[in-house]
Amino acid sequence: MEKILSTSEGSVNTNLIGPVDSDSIIVLVPGINGSIEYFNEMIPYLKSKYQTIVALDLLGQGKSSNSKNDHYTIDSEAWNLLEAMARLKITRKLVIFGYGVGGLVAVNMAEMRGFTINKLILLNTPATDKYADMDAHSAVASIPLLGKLAKSPVKAGMYFDKNFDRSSLKNPKVVDEAANKVDRKIAKKLQKMSMDYLTEKALNKRLRSFKIPTLALFSDGDQVLTEKGVKDAKATIGRVPDLQIEDIKGVGHLAMMEKPEEIAQKIIKFDETTVKEEESVDNN
Repeated sequence: MEKILSTSEGSVNTNLIGPVDSDSIIVLVPGINGSIEYFNEMIPYLKSKYQTIVALDLLGQGKSSNSKNDHYTIDSEAWNLLEAMARLKITRKLVIFGYGVGGLVAVNMAEMRGFTINKLILLNTPATDKYADMDAHSAVASIPLLGKLAKSPVKAGMYFDKNFDRSSLKNPKVVDEAANKVDRKIAKKLQKMSMDYLTEKALNKRLRSFKIPTLALFSDGDQVLTEKGVKDAKATIGRVPDLQIEDIKGVGHLAMMEKPEEIAQKIIKFDETTVKEEESVDNN
């Protein structure tokens, strides 16, 4: 059920499936110019594990409002999602899945409230400021007059593997529709916030600041983060404790749309086979 929740910085659109008081909760965070509809293909497969599923639109995109003070940072987005979940009374034992820059928001949520988060799963998330502005390195940058928004079927197609048939999706226009909801000026601010976040501190240092089992998934056909961006991310975070890296074959940037069952199963397997260190200590 979708619901708009008022926060100190705006209004956050949420899709809540299941009870708020369960012990099996996953939170889904979309990337830049995306929306919670990006998860519709995967949610049915997540239901086999999670009693409660919460997807939230970032401020400035989807059905969430713009920021009240026109301030867009990874910190402010993360805090607003935490505030929205607190209003739902969902505040503990969270598994958080973040896609693209949404993965950085998920990491920042862990930096702020790590004691409430059990696991992190990142999909095609940049690790350094060199690849934070993903459009600048991807094939979409060569398409004239389109700026940073996927406002054409040509550019939207770059978010998928080259061989993926978008007509197989429940909504083949989901990328175009999500991008068209974002104001161009705000889109620039949303893109800049990942640059600022990783310039301040690279992802490996941020992941080392807390002890939360983390899975980083990377697509072999990602035309947005690009092959170089994937290599950069793997090299940057490869030695972080409590972190696993997995490759996904035959998918692009939006892997959870292209192979929703496979991504869901990777999330579930990781969740079931890892234990947060503080829980391990408590159980001994």
